[in-house]
Amino acid sequence: MLEHGQLRRQIQALNSGDEPLRREAIHALKQHEKTEWEAVPVEITRPLVESLRKQLPKSQENGAKPPLFRQEVVTILGNIGRRSEPALPQLVDLLSDGVPDGIREAAATALGRIGKEARVGVDQLIQILHSSCRIALADRVARALGDIGCADHRVRGALTNLWLFPVHSQSNQMQIAIALCKLKIDARGLLKYLTATLVGSRDTSLRKSAAEALAWCSKNDVDVVPALTAALYDDDEEVRKLAEAGLGQMRLTQAKAIHLCAQQLKESAQAETALRRSGQLAVPALIEALESKEPLSREKAARTLGSIGELAVEASPALTTVLQDKQLEVRLAAAKGLWNISKNADAVVPVLADLLGGKGPPNAATSDARRNFFQSVVEALCRIGPPAKAAIPALTRKTKDENRLIRESAQRALREIGPATAKKASV
Repeated sequence: MLEHGQLRRQIQALNSGDEPLRREAIHALKQHEKTEWEAVPVEITRPLVESLRKQLPKSQENGAKPPLFRQEVVTILGNIGRRSEPALPQLVDLLSDGVPDGIREAAATALGRIGKEARVGVDQLIQILHSSCRIALADRVARALGDIGCADHRVRGALTNLWLFPVHSQSNQMQIAIALCKLKIDARGLLKYLTATLVGSRDTSLRKSAAEALAWCSKNDVDVVPALTAALYDDDEEVRKLAEAGLGQMRLTQAKAIHLCAQQLKESAQAETALRRSGQLAVPALIEALESKEPLSREKAARTLGSIGELAVEASPALTTVLQDKQLEVRLAAAKGLWNISKNADAVVPVLADLLGGKGPPNAATSDARRNFFQSVVEALCRIGPPAKAAIPALTRKTKDENRLIRESAQRALREIGPATAKKASV
């Protein structure tokens, strides 16, 4: 907690003509973080802001302090936050061309921390984005625009153009994405980029930023909740905390988030990953998804249960029912999933043999689709191994298939499942 008497003495030092005392006061004030200033009464922050403001004469006027001194003053104003509003004219002026970039970065950050009252600086911030500024400065400006909360046509146009035609680094692109999400500005490819980054990027800093951005999105947007749910299991603790905070901001418990993931199985590219990482916690929602009207949802649910393995044992009865599904792909996924969970060859092998003896999915319009389906069935039997001997007749017939790759897959499976049969057939 900041000591009020000490703060009053530092205000006196700032107002004195003693340069060493002023520098000492600035150095001490800079050490305090934003959270510490929130508890300081306004009767102290008001004269302090006034004293700090006087240390920042307009850039074109005489008497400007050295760059590092001004940068530290601006940083303090930013840490004080909304109560630094009286210093807005000075902070906006410090965004001008010719001011050292370190000061401009600090000024942009301060404006963002002041919030909506800093709208007077929006034009200047946008002007910086339109110029060929340094990446670090562009990052601060993009974040400031998001924090100020002004989403008028000027900001929408500037941020959308930067998003669609990026000229900076991935880090800067992510700061623009955060601003777009905070301001509820829709941009082409935004959510796909953020969700894919959060779930799949190797760069921890990018995953953190993606989690921060997605927290501002709607829980009903496809992939948003699945990506945040998957990130609950991230290797980095801070990413996990940001993901949890994001779901909390949407008023979602983990159980509710998992349920939303299961509902998005058809459309979402990240729902399977989220449910798989959730493991046993996701099993009830996945069992429910097995009854979905959408074949793709049922197929993905069965596949995800199989990836969870033995921990999904309570799903065995539901998967056994799905073995009779009208859709062959769903039936195949259920058979593979049930084997992974129960290792019950008697339940699974007849279904796979039946699939192998059929014509394949009716929607397999291309030879590649037909080949992929039958090779998947053969691979499932091969993984079961000798317990899949009941499928040997069906596999033997597939060794004469019109497709060379299917024939070769069936031959390999026969050698794995029934070596004697394969030898006798010269496979």
